[in-house]
This record gives sequence, C-alpha cells and structure tokens, in this order.
Amino acid sequence: MASYYYLVSTLPSLRWDNDAPFSTSEFLTMCKGNISKNDYNIIEETFSGKPVSSRYVKNWQKFESMVKKEMADQRSKKLNIPGDKYKNTGDKESRIVESVRNALSAPNALEGELLIMQLYWKYLDDESASHVFDLEGLLGFSIKLQLLQRKSIFNREDGNKEFISLLSNLQSNIIGN
Repeated sequence: MASYYYLVSTLPSLRWDNDAPFSTSEFLTMCKGNISKNDYNIIEETFSGKPVSSRYVKNWQKFESMVKKEMADQRSKKLNIPGDKYKNTGDKESRIVESVRNALSAPNALEGELLIMQLYWKYLDDESASHVFDLEGLLGFSIKLQLLQRKSIFNREDGNKEFISLLSNLQSNIIGN
C-alpha cells in the first residue's frame, strides 16, 4: 500500500460548509505526477463513474445504491404507488432510512437533496477516518470534491434562470400544439 504524504499534506481540508477549492481536473493534475499510475487510473475512473476495482469505491457505490433504493421505496409509499416494483428489499441501515425520511419531509427539494448529500459526506468521513495518506484517503477526497462541486451548482440565480428556461419551453410547446 503506497503512502502519499507529500501530496496529501499539500491538499486543503474539505469542509461541507465551504466551496470546492479547485476542480476535479485540477485535482487530477495534482495527482498525476505524485501517485502511481495504477492509483491515478483508479482515481480517474472514480471521477468518470466507470466500474472501479477499488474496494473503497465499491463500498461507496454500494452505500450510494442503498440510499437510492431507500429513496425509491419511500417515495413510492409517499405517492401511494402499489406493488413491489420500488420496494427496497436490499440491505438497510437505520441512518439511511432516517436521512431519507427527513429529506422527503424537507420543505423543498433542494433542502432534501442537501440532506442526502450530507449523509454521503458523513459516510465518507467515517470511511476515511483511518485513511489519511493512502489511496483510500485520496479517493474519499475526490468523492467529497465531487459533492462540493455538485453543491455549488445549487444557487438561486442559476436555478431561476433554469426555471424560466423550462417554463418558456413548456409554454412554447403548449402554444405550438
């Protein structure tokens, strides 16, 4: 297991209440000359969403899948959709069930999404606690960086622009038919 003391010590701390300090491409550039080619490929694949051979990433993907299944289950119940199509028959964790329940009860969709993202953040904190200077630590950092970048797109100005654009397209389609 390789240790990346120099690279990790040059990275800023990521905090949920701050913005991403740099882009994923900048992070990949920082990693390129400072970690093994195999480890670099794993981090690059993590950003691309491709299947990864890393146990750490597989565990992350499993957790993320558990959250999505629970979301589908609870949403289907909330919408009174009959049948077992969306029933979560897989693994369950109480923290996921509770977080999803809170997210679906949030006053608006953005607050709900942020609650789910905070659940992901907490999971990554827990999983990375004993992995600071190794590949798993870098993988946790890279996934958190993605979460911060996703969170940064949630702002009122861009949201209003997108809403107006969607509404305009919808009105055009209605008038056109």
